[in-house]
Amino acid sequence: MPTRVIPIFPLALVQFPGALTPLHIFEPRYRQLLRDVQAADQIFGITCRPEDPDTGADAPPPGSVGCTVEVIAAQELPDGRSNILCVGGTRYRTRNYLEGEPYLRAEIEIFEDDPAEEDPGPQAERAAGLFRRVLAASKKLKEAGEEAEAPELPAEAQALSFIIAASLDIELGEKQELLELTSTAERLRRVNELLADLATAYERRAQIHGLSRSNGHGGALPL
Repeated sequence: MPTRVIPIFPLALVQFPGALTPLHIFEPRYRQLLRDVQAADQIFGITCRPEDPDTGADAPPPGSVGCTVEVIAAQELPDGRSNILCVGGTRYRTRNYLEGEPYLRAEIEIFEDDPAEEDPGPQAERAAGLFRRVLAASKKLKEAGEEAEAPELPAEAQALSFIIAASLDIELGEKQELLELTSTAERLRRVNELLADLATAYERRAQIHGLSRSNGHGGALPL
């Protein structure tokens, strides 16, 4: 598998390929990281570490799975802080860390999903349908002007699995498990289990919300 050395930004989030991630860069060592990647190829890695990176806790251990990101937009503020927008690239496993910079640098090993042993198409079609049900119910629960722009769903099954996984409001550990899976079909299967529960819960909440907004005159809630 191909390897390379990249800067690593440990954060309490799970980055997925294709997903957009805004970041606020304020700590001096990560300002330096940003300057260095802007002078090179705009690429660094995000590895999930639930602890606050500013606590001085150890780096994520070798073998940890993360995702490369590319800086696609950057706004430097007058005081030296920056707001940046990144897009997820490819997944990696950390092999070892290198010395020489105030931020983490690691040799990483890039990996992809295994060749498909089953057609992920049916699972992908179900995932897209369930995700749209969740979005529709979510919109009903929000007041006008509060709706976030829904992500565009890609047609390709692996890309779809990543974008939906990135959008799910679930525990970091669950997201990390989805990131580490190397079977597209299995990732979609697990995503569908989560989406089915979310769709049912959101639709029921949306129905209750609709009844409450009509002061109880919108009809009885089915049991």
